[in-house]
Amino acid sequence: MAKNGSFGNVWQSYVLAFTNYFSKPYICSHITQLMKIKYSVTAVLMATTISLIAQNPAPTPAPFKPVSIPDTSSYNVDHKMKDAFIGLGFVMGPSDFRAKVRYGTSREFIIGAGFGYKFVKWNGIGIDIYYKSTGYFLTQDSNKILPNTIQHNSEKISLDNFGGLVFDRFTFGKLFFDGGFYYDWAFYTKHIAWDNYTVANGSGGSSTKAIDRQLVFLNPSNYGLMFRLGNPNGASFYFNYRMSNVFKSGSIYPELPPYVIGITIGLHS
Repeated sequence: MAKNGSFGNVWQSYVLAFTNYFSKPYICSHITQLMKIKYSVTAVLMATTISLIAQNPAPTPAPFKPVSIPDTSSYNVDHKMKDAFIGLGFVMGPSDFRAKVRYGTSREFIIGAGFGYKFVKWNGIGIDIYYKSTGYFLTQDSNKILPNTIQHNSEKISLDNFGGLVFDRFTFGKLFFDGGFYYDWAFYTKHIAWDNYTVANGSGGSSTKAIDRQLVFLNPSNYGLMFRLGNPNGASFYFNYRMSNVFKSGSIYPELPPYVIGITIGLHS
């Protein structure tokens, strides 16, 4: 115990001596001066560094060449377009009382196929080739002059056409829209009349179907605009506007209705 007490007294004497040394005024003054010098040197170094940075900015790194981003509108696009369709349309529009058509009965049948090229996912240009048969059924009354004034039980002017369509296709969502220009060659034209008899005719028949082929008063071709709207893989509506005349220049016959509205079923991808 005495030893431990002596050791404690010695340690306390060392601590007291150390404290007294650093508590002396000249020692405190010396430490204070050293701290002031440290702060001054630090301030000078910071000021010098800032000045050097301002006068000599870091060199501009070489421009970074960004990686080119592909045009997502045409990336991984199947550029091929395919068309295949079959449809039925009805003649619409005004008709002259001298060549008045029967609406709902006057109609056309169309079947065709084609191909095209997509520039982007939503737009492309294509060509269709088709066969089209249009029949204008005529009203039978005393005003009729097409192709003559004779009245029948039923009568029509018929055009069988081979045609081509150049179209611009827009696809949005689950629908597509085509707008284009068509040209038809009327390779086979007919005037057909049906007559029924209450008494057998001279040949013993109760009805007669008369056909006049390759009508000279019809233009051999016609052209116009076509529009389509619908499902690429299913049903779609189409609208034709004939811009040319059915009858040749100088004909005595009034023009037939220029519009056809119909529906097709097919593939328009």
